[in-house]
Amino acid sequence: MLIFAAEPQSNCPSCPDNLLLVWENDGVFDAAVLLLGLTGAVMLVGVCVVMVRRWRRSGPVQRRALAPVVVTGAAVALAGLGGVIPLALGADGVSAAMNFALIALITAVPFAFLAGLLRSSLSRAGAVSGLVERFGTTSVRDALAEALGDPQLALAYWLPRPARYVDADGQPAHFPTGRAVTEIEHDGARIAAIVHDEALLEEPELVRAAGAAAALALHNERLDAELRARYEELRASRTRLVEAGDAARRKIERDLHDGAQQHLVSLALTLRMARSSAEPHTKTAALLDAAIDQLKEGLAELRELARGIHPAVLTERGLEPALAGLAARAPVPVTVSAHLDQRLDPALESAAYFMVSEALTNVAKYSHAKSAEVSIEQIDGHVVIGVRDDGIGGADAGSGTGLRGIADRLAALDGRLEVDSPPGGGTFVRAELPTAAGHPTPAR
Repeated sequence: MLIFAAEPQSNCPSCPDNLLLVWENDGVFDAAVLLLGLTGAVMLVGVCVVMVRRWRRSGPVQRRALAPVVVTGAAVALAGLGGVIPLALGADGVSAAMNFALIALITAVPFAFLAGLLRSSLSRAGAVSGLVERFGTTSVRDALAEALGDPQLALAYWLPRPARYVDADGQPAHFPTGRAVTEIEHDGARIAAIVHDEALLEEPELVRAAGAAAALALHNERLDAELRARYEELRASRTRLVEAGDAARRKIERDLHDGAQQHLVSLALTLRMARSSAEPHTKTAALLDAAIDQLKEGLAELRELARGIHPAVLTERGLEPALAGLAARAPVPVTVSAHLDQRLDPALESAAYFMVSEALTNVAKYSHAKSAEVSIEQIDGHVVIGVRDDGIGGADAGSGTGLRGIADRLAALDGRLEVDSPPGGGTFVRAELPTAAGHPTPAR
């Protein structure tokens, strides 16, 4: 700006003339001073915006380290504005005083940076020591979340076989976008990963120190997660076995219905045609009548066998008609009370059907009951099936293979079987299956 203004000689008689003077013009000089002030103000506002954004993006741990620098930087910005604005307005005395304050604050910035580093080191040590103290009173995840200042922190546990991460429930872990992952090792082996805020990447020593402090606890939790994952794999395997068995049953039933049964029906028609051509009261007619009767019995046995393998009505029409068919064939009067809004998953329908079939078989063989009642309903996301009789009671679910097999089938679908059979008080067999084990399908 000195190129537009001469030095006032009256204030400094011994000072030489302004050697930089190009064009003495007070208007241009004032405009340049104003432009300089505005430029400085914009730059300082920009510095404030950057510091605010940096502060908001940081987590609690980073804020402890940044606080001295941010406070000093904000003071520098304010002092700079306090010096530039009065200068632009012509208040030279105020501007000079603010410039002295600005120089002092700029000098304090490195010391504020050192104070932040010291505070960060102390907070890191305090966070790790506090983490160890909290292990006995809270979960490892909550302790790490509090120590690292990240409430949404998550943990994933490494399974060497089949080489994947799982969560605490043994389910495959998912790493959301916008989150950082730090792997934790114990005795040289990977055991877990901490899924945390990306801001903590600027404090890798803190994250790794916290992970090292929690390594033993994470190792123990990894074993629990691995056990749950193995259980989930076993449950899924049992479910697949049940589904494969049901599929094989349906195939055998179709083969019997479409193959052997149709051949026997055709043979019965042929025998009836031969019987109509034979002379009455002859030996041939008697033999044909006997063959037709035996063929009827064979067809009835074959149909019963097909129903026992897997009834066609269960596949085609659903659980309620299939249970009505069971009740109609039972040797004692059986009432069926069903309250289903829609068809269930085929695996659930098969499990419920064979549970009722086995219970009614036991009623016919052992209970000496005069009547029985079958109920099925959906309660709070579960299918509840009950079979009650008025027999002699005393049934033991563990003494036979039938109910044990049904219990295993139900367990494969996360269900359970209960038998209440006091002597002389009848028997109540109750099964409960979660509908989440299958996917309900619309009524057909």
